[in-house]
Amino acid sequence: MNTFLWVLQGLLAAVFIVPGVIKTFISKAGLVEKKAITADESAAPYRFIGIMEVLGVFGVILPWLLSIYPVLTPLAAAGFAIVMVGAFVVHFSKKDYKILPALVIIFLVAVIVAWQRF
Repeated sequence: MNTFLWVLQGLLAAVFIVPGVIKTFISKAGLVEKKAITADESAAPYRFIGIMEVLGVFGVILPWLLSIYPVLTPLAAAGFAIVMVGAFVVHFSKKDYKILPALVIIFLVAVIVAWQRF
């Protein structure tokens, strides 16, 4: 079971690292071009989510690996589950239905990691 959970933790880290880095470092013009925000909106909330995703990647791997405050690993996974609920709501409201099954799967992986690591 431990190996299975490590695989799930690695998958969570892989799923969140690239979008987190992109959200953190992409220019506001790039965000507008991707239609993530409009020209008059602030990029700060988008950047905040990106920073939290990158920190979550470290949180889902390092505490359990290093045995330093290992309770942070299930908390990071629970945070990812919450992010997926928000992403589901946003994509559903934008009528972007194609991505919804992937969001549900990522949500379930995060819940499994959080539940089993607690």
